[in-house]
Amino acid sequence: MFYQLDYTPIVLANPEGFKTLPSQINIYMLTCTQCRKLFKPLRTNNNNPTKYCSRICALEAHKSKKTLHPCIQCGTATLNPKFCSKSCSATYNNTLVPKRTKTYKICPVCGKEHTRVKYCSNDCNPNRLKLTKTEKYRYIRAKKNEAWARYMSKKKNQTPEDADIPAIQKFYLNCPPGYEVDHIIPISKGGLHTLENLQYLTASENRKKSNKIL
Repeated sequence: MFYQLDYTPIVLANPEGFKTLPSQINIYMLTCTQCRKLFKPLRTNNNNPTKYCSRICALEAHKSKKTLHPCIQCGTATLNPKFCSKSCSATYNNTLVPKRTKTYKICPVCGKEHTRVKYCSNDCNPNRLKLTKTEKYRYIRAKKNEAWARYMSKKKNQTPEDADIPAIQKFYLNCPPGYEVDHIIPISKGGLHTLENLQYLTASENRKKSNKIL
């Protein structure tokens, strides 16, 4: 079978085999097995010639070879052997652990339905502190300072077992603005982390005292 391309006779390959062109002409034309159109392949290989003219024809040919199967979970036709999606697979396989269902409760303060533990919001929770931004900053800073002092004294075995930790924490939280909690006998000098060894000092006095014993 002969075609005219640029006024030069060429020999085309049929689907059953691949025929090379004469040595003086370096042009190859193939027939797509899917759409039956002529195309010039990007590569030339006599042993394994290109079958499709584009990627679209290749995908259509591969899809036509596959058979549709019904999804085990929802029954939708799919090319996959069992499930149409990961969601159907997870739903089908999660037979031992059922899906979590929301349990609604009634808030004891306002009477609204909610899914939280006890109260519907932080405003209804009487145990939650109602602090401003500045008060919240001071509250967190006081707790961190007490925790750091307790950690350093525990590291040096200077926290007695009978120390009243809640009272010490309350002492730190009740520190007035502009003052700092100071150990009368510093921890670095062998002082204990107890309520009797604490005092309030201004920031300037605490810097002057440092780790001295006055």
